[in-house]
Amino acid sequence: MKVSVEDREGLLKALSVEVEGELVKSSLEEVYEQLKKNAEIKGFRKGQAPLWLIKAKFKEHIEEEVGKKVANSTLKEAIDESGLRPVADIFLDKVELDDKTPKVSYTVIFEVAPDFELKDVEGIEIEAPKVEFNEKLLQQRIDALREQHAVWEPVEDREVKEGDMVLIGYEVEAIQDGEKVSGDTSGIVGRDMFRPEVDKELIGKKVGDEFEIKELPLYDEKGNEVGKANLKIEVKEIKEKVLPEPGDDFAKELGYENWEEALKNIEKDVKETVENVRKTLIEDRVADKLLSMHEFEVPKTLLSRELSFLIDKKAQRWEEYGIDRKYLDFKKMAEELKPQAEANIKLRYILDKYAQVHGIEATDEDIEEELELLAQQSGSTKEELKAYFEKENMMNVVKEDARRRKALEDIVSKANIREVEAKQEEEEEGKEEEAST
Repeated sequence: MKVSVEDREGLLKALSVEVEGELVKSSLEEVYEQLKKNAEIKGFRKGQAPLWLIKAKFKEHIEEEVGKKVANSTLKEAIDESGLRPVADIFLDKVELDDKTPKVSYTVIFEVAPDFELKDVEGIEIEAPKVEFNEKLLQQRIDALREQHAVWEPVEDREVKEGDMVLIGYEVEAIQDGEKVSGDTSGIVGRDMFRPEVDKELIGKKVGDEFEIKELPLYDEKGNEVGKANLKIEVKEIKEKVLPEPGDDFAKELGYENWEEALKNIEKDVKETVENVRKTLIEDRVADKLLSMHEFEVPKTLLSRELSFLIDKKAQRWEEYGIDRKYLDFKKMAEELKPQAEANIKLRYILDKYAQVHGIEATDEDIEEELELLAQQSGSTKEELKAYFEKENMMNVVKEDARRRKALEDIVSKANIREVEAKQEEEEEGKEEEAST
């Protein structure tokens, strides 16, 4: 087996493999046998056509099938011999068959991880906004709880305004094929739950009002325009938010005996939240610093996967509010989320290299903590997630994330962190911007 590597654009590599001998011969015989049994050729009964005619008629098919069989048997060894490590999908680019020798030459293309130098990140200087408990934060939490326990009450004889919840009936007619879809949905006006074009038209409307939007662009999940539609909408109901007043009745709604007990527990929760926010802000600033210190290209295949994941996650949130994916602006979402997707991938590579250089590994305890964090974020139990990852053979993914988290915590522990007041931080950022222009 002969193996050679060719650099392509960016992080793409072309791995060419040449194989001859018994493996190619047996693969050829298998394909010939299948074709002799199943090929239908005019003038011959099934299974009776001569081999020379089968070879001539199905030349490309034979070449492709033999190439796949040989590639499936030899690709792993060829990749190991090349020293390359594909980061995502591997694509069969071309196959050439010499049935006389017999010999197969095939080429696969794939992306590899970026090669970059890890900068000296120990003791990096970081500025983070200072976060401390205060009465304002306590009041904000109380206001948030009131928002969470608010009720939506119908209003009569009033125009729609931003912040209202509206129930609308809709009919969508695709311009290209005339297909019609109709139904009811609801959402809060001015909260990106409706398309911007719909939001704009809803303001000022009353119950019973109808309007049309002509030639509304429709996008797929990659942000590409896939057609246009005419949209008819009727406002069926308008509701406004009514907040509960702080007091013993509200305390009982929260699960406490009285407002004094509720206030004590709310304050405790706020203090815990403040500490968690402080930790997150510092980690985010450290991550930003790491990203600014390292410049390298990320694999396009991984970027596409990460972007699709972020878009789907955001679309799922809108679906929870009853918004059909078909009417989301995926193009806008893709544009907004692409920088985040790229930063996520870069940070993983940086933390992986740091962990490798410093011999950081995830212990069983680290993996359990990672599962606990994932459970809190997803609303599942740790046991449910663990069972899922084990079933899908994905525990290695959890282990890698735990290792990265451990690496980030190690960098944070060695960083020189200066916490500054928010106003001071804004002034210093402004000075930096002026200095760079």
